Order: sequence, then structure tokens, then C-alpha cells
Amino acid sequence: MVNNFKNKKILVMGLGLHGGAAAVVKWLLKKQALLTVTDLKNAKELKMSLDKLKQAPHSSTIKYTLGQHKMDDFIKQDLIIQNPGVPANSQYLTKARSLGIPIINEAVLFFGLYLGKVIGVTGTRGKSTTSTLIHHILKTKIKNNVIAGNIATNPMLNVLDKLSLWSWPVLELSSWHLEGLRDYKISPQIAVVTNVLNDHLNRYKNFNEYKNSKQAIVQHQKKGDYVVLNADNKFTKQFSKKAKAKVYFFSLKSKIRGSYLADGWVYFFDKKRKEKIMPVDDVKLLGQHNLANVLAAVTVAKLVGISNHNIKRAVGRFHGLEYRLQYKGHLKNLAVFNDATSTTPDATLAALNAFKKSSVILIAGGEDKKLDYYQLAKQIKKKVSKLFLLSGSASQKLIKELKKVEYPSQKMIININTLEKAWSLALKSAGSYDQCLLFSPAAASFNMFVNEFERARLFDKLFYDQKKKK
Repeated sequence: MVNNFKNKKILVMGLGLHGGAAAVVKWLLKKQALLTVTDLKNAKELKMSLDKLKQAPHSSTIKYTLGQHKMDDFIKQDLIIQNPGVPANSQYLTKARSLGIPIINEAVLFFGLYLGKVIGVTGTRGKSTTSTLIHHILKTKIKNNVIAGNIATNPMLNVLDKLSLWSWPVLELSSWHLEGLRDYKISPQIAVVTNVLNDHLNRYKNFNEYKNSKQAIVQHQKKGDYVVLNADNKFTKQFSKKAKAKVYFFSLKSKIRGSYLADGWVYFFDKKRKEKIMPVDDVKLLGQHNLANVLAAVTVAKLVGISNHNIKRAVGRFHGLEYRLQYKGHLKNLAVFNDATSTTPDATLAALNAFKKSSVILIAGGEDKKLDYYQLAKQIKKKVSKLFLLSGSASQKLIKELKKVEYPSQKMIININTLEKAWSLALKSAGSYDQCLLFSPAAASFNMFVNEFERARLFDKLFYDQKKKK
């Protein structure tokens, strides 16, 4: 792989709007690479990313091909950087491979440049919370520890200059990152898999292909490395059979080698040594799924050598991430929660399970990712007193499943074309007794929003605007 970038011809395929590709471009500009950026979106659609790049030194040297790809751009490069959303079987990448041009993603670039040990976290759900909590705990001992990767706030290349060999950076790794790492036989020294659930079936041929993309995180570990797996998830548990690294688990149900719950405490067990870490009541996060995230983070912290005192203190002070079952406040008797990063039925199912009462007002809906909504429909029947569904293909699938479980049609309003309208209707439906209003879409957002963070920010705005009226 290229590691001296000065005057090297590098193509960045897929600029997008999330910021990760723009960070790669800015970093390569600093290294004096000769850059071409190409994206099927046009300049108007990419305005937000292009405006950011204009502010970077030497940005005038970038050659852009927007609204299309040109084969000539791909056959004259020293290196191609493939970004999320770009299919691996693209005819342009196929041609580049035939010419022997290396194709990498930002994760491969990071691992090629950083020589220290890395903690990599993946999973269908919980990877952002788990990654952030691991970082939160490690900061108590490792002052220059950083978090980066799939988490929206910190692209990987932005943190390189902050690292020493002993920083133990925490990387949130998507299945797309892992595919690139697998091609170059790279795995992190500590690999964490929170769970594997149905997701991204709009991108993968089937669930097995998606599962294998997650398993790639352990595929090239060495004997001295560690893997931390969810013992309560049958798919992640299976990963241990092929692991070369030392295997640790976390579990809400079983006493295993690793972290588990018993008698209201979080325990860590290893080599006949059982340690009480902290009372479960000290955990501030809602839901069993978040307790599992805590156990995963505790296991990693113990492997890195963080004291029980520091673990307990850090976990006790952690209140979770924005837009992940985030409590916003009360509007009279209505407790409002923003779970806008829920893009799957499993995620919304976990959110509903966090509420003991059966008086949840739910705003959900959006675009389908070829997922099954039957289990979510059953839980909606148990927990949701009023349902407001945004328009979209996922909403139509959910409506069919709700009919199967005989959820009363008078309890739901469907085909709502804006979040503002859904919010207004939800507020009007609230009673004078204690209730929860949950925004947890269980679907993708591209029919209405750029991404899940845009819809999350709009929901926050609606809440705070309403709060000002009171």
C-alpha cells in the first residue's frame, strides 16, 4: 500500500455528506497528494461537503468529476479510496483491480499508518454506545485515548496526529470498514462484537453475507490478541469457534469468562478470579441492551488494565449518546425520548423494552432495508398506546404486520408526510396522565432526510420549540 502520498495520484470515490470522505480528502491535501474526487451526486447535492473542502488549504488543486464517474479517472491512479455506499462490484473498481491499482477505505489507511494497538468495535446495534463508553473509561488512565471511525463526530484520519504507540485508540467499525480490512488481512488487537442482527439487507445478498462481514473483525487476529463477544447472541457466540485470539464474553444471562450480571452486580471473571465491579443500580443507561453494552465495555477495560474503581466511576457518570434513547425532558406529564438513530426494527424493539409501562406514544417509519417487522409489531401491540407512522416503504411493511397482530387501527395514524406533522399529532394525543413520547423510526431516513442525524436534530428542535411555549 502507498504510504508516501506526496505527488501520488489518488482518486477518492464517493464524497457523500457524512464528513468521513471530506476528512480523508483534507488529510491527503496536507500530504500533497494529487487528488481526483468523483461522486454520482452533482455539485448541488454535495454542496455541504464541497463547502467544507473549499476552506482547506490547497483545495483548488482538486479535480472533480461529479454527477457521473469516468473510466479515465480510474485507470490513471496510484491509489483509489472507496467510501461508504460505493458497491465493491462497481465496473470502475473492477477495471482498476484488473490494472493492479490498490483500492482501500479509510480504515485500511488508518491501520497502515498507525503502528500501535487498536480496539475495534462492531455490531448491528450498540457499537456507538459501547465504543464511547470504552473511550470514557480508558480516558481515566490513558489521557490521549481517542475514539474515531463510524461514529459521526470523529473521522479516523483526524485523530492520527494525537496518538502515541500506547494510546489504545477506539475505532467504531462498520461492516463496510471490515470488508476493506479483510481484503488486506487486518484485524484490531482487541475486537468487540456487540451483536449481529438483521440489518443492511438492502446492501447484502442475504443475512449470511452480512454476518460474514462482521466476522471479519476476528479473522486475522493473532494468538496474543483478544476478542470480546456477546454470549447471548447466537451468531456472535459462533465467532469464537474460528477465533485465534483469546476469547472473552459478556452476558446478561450466564456466568462466563468475561463480564456478567449476578445478584444485582456487574462481575468480571477470569482464570478462577471473580471480581465485583459495580452495582447494576449505578448504571444510568436505560434498557437491557444498554446493560449489555456496559458489560462489553467493562470487559475491554479489564483487558487493558483499568482499575475497578475507575471503571465504576466512569460507568456511573456515563449518560449515553445523543439520539440513542436520549431523554430530552418533560412536557407536563409527557417524558420525551429521542431515539432517531434507530434504523432497524430490532433497535426500536430494544427501545420499547426499556419502558415498563404500556402507554408509549411512538413516532416511527421511513424507508425499508429489507427487514422483518413482525416482532416489532407484536411489541407495539403490548406497549404503544398511540402510533404515528411517517410515510415510507418500511411503514407499509409495518402496517401489514400490525394487521396480523390485530393492533387496533384507531390507535394509529399513517402516511404522515413530515416529522413536524407527526410531532403535532403526537402532542395532541397525549393524556393528562404520565406517558412517554418516543421517536424511534425503526427505518432508514433517505426518503425525507439526508441521514438519521438530520431527523434527530429536527426532533430536538421541535421539542425545544415546544418547551419555550410552556
